[in-house]
Amino acid sequence: MPRPQLGAVTVWTIALIVAGSVAVAICLITSPLASSDAPRDFFDSPYLLPAFLCLGILAGLAGWLVPRAGFLWGLLAAAPFYVVFAAGVIREAGGDGQGLWPVGLMFLVGLTVIPVVAALATSLIASRAA
Repeated sequence: MPRPQLGAVTVWTIALIVAGSVAVAICLITSPLASSDAPRDFFDSPYLLPAFLCLGILAGLAGWLVPRAGFLWGLLAAAPFYVVFAAGVIREAGGDGQGLWPVGLMFLVGLTVIPVVAALATSLIASRAA
């Protein structure tokens, strides 16, 4: 199998990070306001699951066209969600109690399975077809 061109890897990397960032922004904008002093949380958005399904489609396409990266395309697509999640956990670290961040992290890991499996499956199929 020929090595993927660096240009294709760069384009897909940028495309997945931008798509993930747009998905985070949409989820933050569409999440309901819990209280006037609480920040918006993307977990409450009705578009969270559709966002991860769309990221799964893009990660699967990247896995098909550049199969050597495999499941990493799925992790890359979900990375902006982890950045925003970590920033929220760090921001609330000074508060009282532990908070619900472990539950949110497990939920986020569960959602990340969607693009990871899509990218892995399509990359395996594409590498066997070639």
